[in-house]
Amino acid sequence: MKLIRAELTKLTRQRGATFWGFLAIPLLLTMIACVLASIGAPPGSTAEVRAIRSLLRALSIAGNPIAQLFFAVGAAAIFAVEYRHSGWRHLVPRRSRSTLMLAKMAAFLIGAFVSLMLVAAGDILASMAVPLIRGAAPVAADWKAGASLAILLTVLVSLVELAILGASVALVAVVTRSGMAAILVPFLVALACAVAQTQFDGPVPLPAFAADTLRAMIAAPFESRAPDASVWTGLAVLLGWLAATIGLTLALFQRQDLTSE
Repeated sequence: MKLIRAELTKLTRQRGATFWGFLAIPLLLTMIACVLASIGAPPGSTAEVRAIRSLLRALSIAGNPIAQLFFAVGAAAIFAVEYRHSGWRHLVPRRSRSTLMLAKMAAFLIGAFVSLMLVAAGDILASMAVPLIRGAAPVAADWKAGASLAILLTVLVSLVELAILGASVALVAVVTRSGMAAILVPFLVALACAVAQTQFDGPVPLPAFAADTLRAMIAAPFESRAPDASVWTGLAVLLGWLAATIGLTLALFQRQDLTSE
């Protein structure tokens, strides 16, 4: 816990990276959602709000390549800071390398979770509070049994997808020792994955495709149609990529010469 707190402290001291990495996306999505919600039912009327569907779609922002660019900024601030300031040589003798890297991953996941919670809070604010402020009476038209479970599972899938992104940023940071490369390479890979999704009709063993499929299956009761896919296949793809990226990062980091870093 001390190592995780230390990583979070170092992150908060990088105010620009903290804002752009974990706060910019929730702020932007909330502003857009508030604008869209303001173009709704007139004052004095009843506004039927599909709050659950809107919330599930908002939490799917983790799969958006542009959003992943912002999250990569936050991840690079965590994983590349020691390379930039030559701090590894002071840390490595005190703790095992795997413990240090896993503490950084935990700090990134905490930041990502907070960001997703802010996205959810902003979407709920826009869906329910804005119509109320305008004088309309918002009614959640799609609340049904299983809504809470669907929200929880969507958050978990998005967190796993962001964990893969964070591990990819860590991997590039270890290989290149560059914060800029750690941001740009995963972003370009995310763009390539998004393009690949549009070119293939069948399932593609990529994290973005697997996460989108799982989220679509979770949201099926609140949408008009459900995807024809296997839950276990999507879950296996996500966990496989997560294990591979973290494992490769740790393996390379264990063998890296850090006497001058």
